[in-house]
Amino acid sequence: MLFENNIPYSTLKTLLIVIGTLGMMCSTTKFKYSAKRIALILFLYLCYVSASSAAIIVLFGYTFYLRMFLLTISAPAIYLVFRLAGDQPSKAVFNHATQILFSLYISASITLINTAVHGSEWTDFLLRLAVYSTIILLEYRFLRRLFLQISAITKNGWLILALVPCSLMVLSVALASYPVPYTQNPTNVIFIYLLGAVIVILYFALFQYLFIQYHFQTAKLNMEFLKFQVGNLKEKIALDAITAERSRIDRHDTRHRFQTLASLLENGKISEALDYIACSAPLFQTEVPVTYCKDILLNATLSSYFGQARESGIVLETHLSFPDSLPVDSGEFSIVLANALENAIKACRLLPEGQRTIICKCICKPKLMLEISNTCGNTVVFSKNGIPESKEEEHGIGTRSIMAFCKKYDAFCSFTSENGWFSLKIVL
Repeated sequence: MLFENNIPYSTLKTLLIVIGTLGMMCSTTKFKYSAKRIALILFLYLCYVSASSAAIIVLFGYTFYLRMFLLTISAPAIYLVFRLAGDQPSKAVFNHATQILFSLYISASITLINTAVHGSEWTDFLLRLAVYSTIILLEYRFLRRLFLQISAITKNGWLILALVPCSLMVLSVALASYPVPYTQNPTNVIFIYLLGAVIVILYFALFQYLFIQYHFQTAKLNMEFLKFQVGNLKEKIALDAITAERSRIDRHDTRHRFQTLASLLENGKISEALDYIACSAPLFQTEVPVTYCKDILLNATLSSYFGQARESGIVLETHLSFPDSLPVDSGEFSIVLANALENAIKACRLLPEGQRTIICKCICKPKLMLEISNTCGNTVVFSKNGIPESKEEEHGIGTRSIMAFCKKYDAFCSFTSENGWFSLKIVL
């Protein structure tokens, strides 16, 4: 039952469908504006939907309205949510058009069910309210975090993917409204659901593609981190080689200095010997490279980031005790250290000098435990899973890399933020 003769309910049903579809679109979208501003803009949009829908139904009929709603309602909704989120255009079109396509099938199925049971406007309204509310909650609970993670790291291919839901929406509307509404044409209903089966298979393939892209991009980022660590390692080895050569030269020169000193003492020239010792003493004050652990990769990583921290005016407190043999791959653990220290240094750089502190602790008994704490000024927002969320799209990749490492090695990981300190703790 379309209830096309009941103009008030048709308008109310349209509003309910639009609100439900907007809720689905928003459930997988991260907005850049305040909740009040978003609510006001969406309220004005719903006023437009009510007025335009009622006018089209009265002037041109319900069938014409079904054929035109993609242009009068769906397209403005996609553009509106896109502007509120500030997302990549092709990615926004794919996401929101997919939700609208899903909503079309939900709405049509509810209409067919209500028609089959000879329901009234009340049963139609309550059924739509219950179904849309359930789907919005499920998407927000299970789909939002996953989609935001995939979309944040996957940058390519969205334009081609956006064509899929757009073309499928046009085809679905054509089947549902030509030559007559689908409730009056049982054959079209069969075709609509056959198309639905094809859509399910197609989206299964699309999400497999997105997962492949996600894993590929994650591996690429980890490879870039690893290359960076190898670069640090080469730099550290070169510095150690320079230090070793300098030490060899110093030892050679020291032998000659001792010979000169012995000659002065043998000739009884005590004052000249003392002057010679006083002049030579500063030459022995060479810089000794700090060794934090025996593992070359870990030591190079710590040396590099601790050096960056000191250059940024950050006070470092280190309490490090690494085992001779790590229970995990040292290259992967180095990436974890690099991500954690890089995030800590970035957070400290936002603070005025004198308030920048990083504490790095590592113990190896009874288990290997790493704890990195840093002062922070901004309030850290955590997800329901206790993972810090980044307000900027490009950020947060390091945290996901740390979580992937912990998942791979079944390690305990916790993030905390209190009293101006942010802490990461990992227990292997």
